[in-house]
Amino acid sequence: MGAAHTSTRLLKRLGRGIMWILVITLVAWGGLELAVHMLPYDREALRPDFPESLRIRDREGLLLREAVNAEGHRARWTPFAEISPLVVQATVAVEDRRFYDHDGVDLSAVIRATRQNLAEGRVVSGASTLTMQLARLVKPHPRSFWHKAVEAVQARRIEETLSKDEILEQYLNRAPYGAGSIGAEAASLRYFGKPSMHLSLAEAALLAGLPQGPGVLNPLRHPERARNRQRTVLRRMLEEGLISELSHERALATPLRYVQAPTQPTALHFTEAVMDRHRALMRKGGDFITTLDLGLQRDIEGMVRDHVAHLRDKGLTNAAAVVLDNDRCEILAMVGSADYWAKGDGAVNGAMALRQPGSTLKPFTYALAFEQGHSPASVVPDVETWYEDPTGHRYSPRNYNDEYLGPVMMGEALARSLNVPAIRVAQMVGAKPLLARLRAAGLESLDKGADHYGLGVTLGNGEVTLLELARAYAVFPRGGHACTPKMLRSKAGGDATAQVFDPVVAAMITDVLGDDGLRALAFGANNALMMGFPVAVKTGTSENWRDSWAVGFTGQFTVAIWAGDFEGRPMHKVAGVAGAGPLFHRVMKRVAGPAGEVGLPLGRFAGPGARAQDGRDPEALVADTLRQIRVCPLSGMAPTAHCPGTRVIRAQVTPETPSAAVTQPDTWLRPVALDRRNGLRAGPHCPKQFVTEEVFAHLPAEYTDWQAQSVDLPPPPSAYSPLCPAEGPVPNALVITHPADGDVFVLEPGLSRSTQRLALKAHVDPPSSSVAWLLDGREVAQARWPYTAEWSLRAGRHTLEVVGAEGRSAPVTFEVR
Repeated sequence: MGAAHTSTRLLKRLGRGIMWILVITLVAWGGLELAVHMLPYDREALRPDFPESLRIRDREGLLLREAVNAEGHRARWTPFAEISPLVVQATVAVEDRRFYDHDGVDLSAVIRATRQNLAEGRVVSGASTLTMQLARLVKPHPRSFWHKAVEAVQARRIEETLSKDEILEQYLNRAPYGAGSIGAEAASLRYFGKPSMHLSLAEAALLAGLPQGPGVLNPLRHPERARNRQRTVLRRMLEEGLISELSHERALATPLRYVQAPTQPTALHFTEAVMDRHRALMRKGGDFITTLDLGLQRDIEGMVRDHVAHLRDKGLTNAAAVVLDNDRCEILAMVGSADYWAKGDGAVNGAMALRQPGSTLKPFTYALAFEQGHSPASVVPDVETWYEDPTGHRYSPRNYNDEYLGPVMMGEALARSLNVPAIRVAQMVGAKPLLARLRAAGLESLDKGADHYGLGVTLGNGEVTLLELARAYAVFPRGGHACTPKMLRSKAGGDATAQVFDPVVAAMITDVLGDDGLRALAFGANNALMMGFPVAVKTGTSENWRDSWAVGFTGQFTVAIWAGDFEGRPMHKVAGVAGAGPLFHRVMKRVAGPAGEVGLPLGRFAGPGARAQDGRDPEALVADTLRQIRVCPLSGMAPTAHCPGTRVIRAQVTPETPSAAVTQPDTWLRPVALDRRNGLRAGPHCPKQFVTEEVFAHLPAEYTDWQAQSVDLPPPPSAYSPLCPAEGPVPNALVITHPADGDVFVLEPGLSRSTQRLALKAHVDPPSSSVAWLLDGREVAQARWPYTAEWSLRAGRHTLEVVGAEGRSAPVTFEVR
């Protein structure tokens, strides 16, 4: 009786359960259909509502750096057509095998799940379709009967709005896959280091199983759990007929090789600069194609490390490099330090740090002078000169070798990096116009007034960055047009930019900086800047040897190098040619090719912006305007027979410009008639047998003091020989020709006094039968023609005279020590 009663109760409970299941199902279904038809799903709500992770790539699409989004996830929204079909098939097989047969809710699965959940009194089976999972991903909510019903309604609404492929695209881009990866594509890159289209069946099956438990199935932490889940996915694919038995077996046997860490970031200084410059744009995430050439970047990074290691014992502890493409003004490489990860200041970006540029600003000073009508042949004095700085302090600039060269052509002064002429030219063009032109060229960090820098701006007393310096130098190969460095690639061509210098001026600067002969005068024939192909280059060294620079260009590329110490400690007298020069040499060789075969040759202008102001092609304009001229290096004028050597330059010559002097015959080197007997000037009536000619430099008055001290270029004698005066007949003369008045002689210690004798010589006209030599009033010798005698040296001051038939000579005083 008791057993029958119990059985009856169980049957009644089962009946009620079935009834409730049917009631709940019918009510839910009815409400669902009503909601679907009354409230279609808003497509706007299905737009990606999370930022993608940021992926910065090189110019060929190679990944440089990936940065997680604000939620700390790696995410990449990928169109359905770009997601691997294997991932799609595996996901459907394991998550929702009847996906293509239902309308968002699988009724048979719902009935099964409801029965199980009621029996257990809690949710143990969700019966969730992929569409229902998508609804939960779009609007997350806790698990409960009520929320499950809401989820079903949302799924039906989604199915009425989207196609099956669109639903899969939504799901595969929103599902979590562990290790901070959102979406199948981000997970494929994270775990296997490749796009999903390149996944094998084994890898795709592994990936498809992860959303069930992205934390506990993370293959990097729980590889065996992930492998077991992969076996389940492969079995379901086999059961659904999606793969063959053979493919199933091969996939099970295929080893899985994971990327243990995300792709190691590279070009970190550059990518940080990109993110800083384009901060607002990159806040949205996604892929950004930069201008960087990763292969070139890595090569230069190695060169920088090697260079620093080689010169570390000289106090050079870091270096930086920038390479620009002149045509589009794109940054091809940016190395900020020898090692980004080095403790202390490794992360400092030397390409963006403010430093004093030394002599690297001189070309812009001369460019302004050329613009005002001067040329590389114009002569500027390299002599001691005093100036007053903006604070009222008087100073006299010095050259690096502490010497003065006197008259020097502007081209040579620039190539040899002479400080004194540079200051004089800066004074000529004006500090204020020069500063304005430097800013126009891109040196925007020079943000103080001209009164602050004074003429010293041409010597680099301000601070600029290496990138600014590179863009400023790119003005010259761009035909004088400004360069705005780009970090992100665009399909558009090079921009037409403002004209900073006339193409003719740019060509003259290029000629000077590309002249190996002039460069050899400054640094020797075997210096590091000799490339073996045409390159225009300028070095610089800041005060106290703190910074070493080398900046130059070919027709297509500009390379800028800085070397020094981030803390500003002085190097051990390492100048630009030694500190930055060797690294410049290696980088330029890598960029332009071993023989400079890549890119435009020097002297041809790059970039669509390289147009003359009148619209003409700049190369044609330069060819029509600049003339190749041979000049005398001392004066910059046309050579004469008295010029010992000539130099060929290109200059713009018009009658109204200062450079017109190059067409006038040289007037500085002229012969002077000398009396060969004493080296003094010979008057017009001097007998020819006593006259010789020598060429002397007749320099303007501003060189007088310098020439008086010059050994190589002494002034012509100003006094006439008493034997050959400037006016009147040649007189009868009795003149001592040796020793000269004021001479000093030194006794050699250790030698016999009898061997240390002084030659006494005289000119006697008309001739005499003999003369007497008087020393300190006492006769020491008698001599016939040619009237010479000798006297043993004796310490003291002495007076010498010679006496003949025609009288007595003027006395000569000399000293013996």
